[in-house]
Amino acid sequence: MFDPVVIVNKFGGVATREQILAGGCSGTDITRAVRLGQLRRIRRARYASAEATLDAIVAARIGGMLAGPSAARSYGLWGGLDTRLHVSVAHNASRLRTAVPPSAVGRGEPLTGDLIRRTVRLHWLQGGGVREADVECWRVTLATSLKQMVAWCDPETALACLDTAIEVGGLTPSQLAVMFSDASPVSQALVARARVGSQSGTESLARQRLELLGVEVEQQFEVAGVGHVDLRIVGSKVVIEIDSSFHDAPEARVEDARRNRELVARGYVVVRLRYEAVVGDWDGCVSTIFSALTLGEASVVQYHPAV
Repeated sequence: MFDPVVIVNKFGGVATREQILAGGCSGTDITRAVRLGQLRRIRRARYASAEATLDAIVAARIGGMLAGPSAARSYGLWGGLDTRLHVSVAHNASRLRTAVPPSAVGRGEPLTGDLIRRTVRLHWLQGGGVREADVECWRVTLATSLKQMVAWCDPETALACLDTAIEVGGLTPSQLAVMFSDASPVSQALVARARVGSQSGTESLARQRLELLGVEVEQQFEVAGVGHVDLRIVGSKVVIEIDSSFHDAPEARVEDARRNRELVARGYVVVRLRYEAVVGDWDGCVSTIFSALTLGEASVVQYHPAV
């Protein structure tokens, strides 16, 4: 017996009726799963399991797919600071499940899904409609997501996404080049700047911004007894660690303290920057880093932006 829940989970938690039927289930199987609470009907011929994310459910219920920054985040990549839910729909899409009609946006009404009060950015695209079979119906493909990031976002954000596609997403620079082989020269030049080493978008932002200042950095620099550090300023003993909220956990603080001690014992100046500082007060970060370059002895320097 085929299990419709297993089939839906195979497609990332949201699937079309056509996909479930193609997996060997019957309409009766689907109805039973909904009645038992194993599946949720979120739109005509769209079903979600407990594994579906809220973003995926909202996009599918609207009648489109996660796109651009929102799709990038769903793949575990950097999506920038834009918190809107980006959803692509067919250029002639209708019956979209939004709290207000899309036509009301021009009159000052915020566009949100009808499930949550979160701003939605619709992208009316030729070929942007939902795919009924074969692939995931709730988000665009990884390649399409990356192309949209390059087309829609500022170069810094787009490059940070590409960097994480390499380091986190497992793509190689050559694979990225093939993906963008038919892109514009400007887009290809941006793709050529993507490189290995950024385990987070903020690491990429720091790398890009330091290089614009003429500061050469090495990413994922390995120190014996410590492991890899996020960044090292080439030609110096200054290393930079960028801390996300993960580092607030007690066990993470203990590990960070150990790494600090080991690095200082080996003669390094450790600069610790918070995520909030990198994205919200870069000038303060630069001042802290340049001050660290003038220090004559190993130490730990931390910068926290004023709240």
